[in-house]
Amino acid sequence: MPDWIDIAIRAIIFAAVLFLITRLLGKKQISELNFFEYVSGITIGSIGAEISTGLERNIFHGIIAIGIFAVIPFVADFISLKSKRFRDFTEGKPTV
Repeated sequence: MPDWIDIAIRAIIFAAVLFLITRLLGKKQISELNFFEYVSGITIGSIGAEISTGLERNIFHGIIAIGIFAVIPFVADFISLKSKRFRDFTEGKPTV
Protein backbone atom coordinates (compact mmCIF):
# COMPACT_ATOMS: atom_id res chain seq x y z
CA MET A 1 0.00 0.00 0.00
CA PRO A 2 1.42 3.45 -0.85
CA ASP A 3 2.46 5.61 2.08
CA TRP A 4 0.00 8.39 1.24
CA ILE A 5 -2.96 6.02 1.51
CA ASP A 6 -1.72 4.73 4.87
CA ILE A 7 -1.31 8.31 6.14
CA ALA A 8 -4.80 9.23 4.90
CA ILE A 9 -6.37 6.23 6.64
CA ARG A 10 -4.50 6.94 9.88
CA ALA A 11 -5.48 10.62 9.75
CA ILE A 12 -9.16 9.75 9.30
CA ILE A 13 -9.05 7.23 12.17
CA PHE A 14 -7.30 9.66 14.52
CA ALA A 15 -9.59 12.54 13.56
CA ALA A 16 -12.52 10.33 14.60
CA VAL A 17 -10.76 9.24 17.81
CA LEU A 18 -9.84 12.84 18.71
CA PHE A 19 -13.39 14.01 18.01
CA LEU A 20 -14.77 11.25 20.25
CA ILE A 21 -12.32 12.04 23.06
CA THR A 22 -13.11 15.75 22.80
CA ARG A 23 -16.83 15.05 23.06
CA LEU A 24 -16.24 12.82 26.10
CA LEU A 25 -14.06 15.38 27.86
CA GLY A 26 -16.87 17.94 27.67
CA LYS A 27 -17.61 21.32 26.25
CA LYS A 28 -15.53 24.12 27.68
CA GLN A 29 -14.43 27.39 26.24
CA ILE A 30 -10.71 28.05 26.08
CA SER A 31 -11.05 30.65 28.83
CA GLU A 32 -12.64 28.05 31.14
CA LEU A 33 -9.85 25.48 30.76
CA ASN A 34 -7.36 25.23 33.55
CA PHE A 35 -3.70 24.70 32.76
CA PHE A 36 -3.88 20.95 33.38
CA GLU A 37 -6.75 20.45 30.90
CA TYR A 38 -5.03 22.68 28.34
CA VAL A 39 -1.81 20.68 28.50
CA SER A 40 -3.75 17.40 28.28
CA GLY A 41 -5.54 18.61 25.15
CA ILE A 42 -2.32 19.70 23.48
CA THR A 43 -0.71 16.35 24.32
CA ILE A 44 -3.65 14.37 22.92
CA GLY A 45 -3.45 16.34 19.68
CA SER A 46 0.30 15.85 19.45
CA ILE A 47 -0.01 12.10 19.93
CA GLY A 48 -2.69 11.95 17.23
CA ALA A 49 -0.54 13.91 14.79
CA GLU A 50 2.57 11.85 15.50
CA ILE A 51 0.82 8.50 15.04
CA SER A 52 -0.98 9.72 11.90
CA THR A 53 2.25 10.59 10.13
CA GLY A 54 4.62 8.08 11.76
CA LEU A 55 4.25 5.07 9.51
CA GLU A 56 6.66 2.92 11.52
CA ARG A 57 4.55 3.27 14.67
CA ASN A 58 1.70 0.98 15.66
CA ILE A 59 -1.70 2.66 15.38
CA PHE A 60 -3.13 0.81 18.39
CA HIS A 61 -0.34 2.09 20.63
CA GLY A 62 -1.41 5.61 19.70
CA ILE A 63 -5.05 4.88 20.52
CA ILE A 64 -4.00 3.48 23.91
CA ALA A 65 -1.88 6.58 24.62
CA ILE A 66 -4.74 8.91 23.68
CA GLY A 67 -7.10 6.88 25.87
CA ILE A 68 -4.74 7.20 28.83
CA PHE A 69 -4.38 10.95 28.32
CA ALA A 70 -8.18 11.20 28.10
CA VAL A 71 -8.67 9.35 31.40
CA ILE A 72 -6.15 11.50 33.28
CA PRO A 73 -8.34 14.68 33.28
CA PHE A 74 -11.34 12.65 34.53
CA VAL A 75 -9.28 11.23 37.40
CA ALA A 76 -7.79 14.65 38.17
CA ASP A 77 -11.27 16.24 38.21
CA PHE A 78 -12.55 13.53 40.55
CA ILE A 79 -9.59 13.91 42.92
CA SER A 80 -9.87 17.70 42.82
CA LEU A 81 -13.51 17.44 43.90
CA LYS A 82 -12.41 15.46 46.96
CA SER A 83 -9.19 17.29 47.85
CA LYS A 84 -8.75 21.04 48.11
CA ARG A 85 -4.95 20.72 48.20
CA PHE A 86 -4.95 18.77 44.94
CA ARG A 87 -7.37 21.27 43.35
CA ASP A 88 -5.12 24.16 44.36
CA PHE A 89 -2.16 22.29 42.88
CA THR A 90 -3.80 21.51 39.51
CA GLU A 91 -5.89 24.65 39.05
CA GLY A 92 -3.80 27.15 40.99
CA LYS A 93 -5.00 29.73 43.48
CA PRO A 94 -6.89 32.71 42.11
CA THR A 95 -5.44 36.16 42.57
CA VAL A 96 -7.48 39.31 42.83
